[in-house]
Amino acid sequence: MAAAVELEKTRGLASALESENQALNERLEMEKRTTGILNELNDTRRSESDALRAAISAKNETIAAKDAVIAAQDKLAASLKAKKPSPLRRIGDVLIGAAIIAVLK
Repeated sequence: MAAAVELEKTRGLASALESENQALNERLEMEKRTTGILNELNDTRRSESDALRAAISAKNETIAAKDAVIAAQDKLAASLKAKKPSPLRRIGDVLIGAAIIAVLK
């Protein structure tokens, strides 16, 4: 009789161990899926970060090009300001204007 009681207890413990093993296997599968999703999220964030870096780099290049254009325009404006017409050219322009007025009258 003691052997039958011992056998019943052993079967109960074996059943408990099997259910615990099943629960652990389910938890392991859940952890694997969670890890896969987290890795995918990490990759997505990494690619998003790389895309943002590329966008910022393109923005900086655009700003640098714009600054170069502004500098070139400032240089051209300065050179044009430095080029003042000579007095002979001014006199020539006045004479041409007077000639046109005389012809039109």
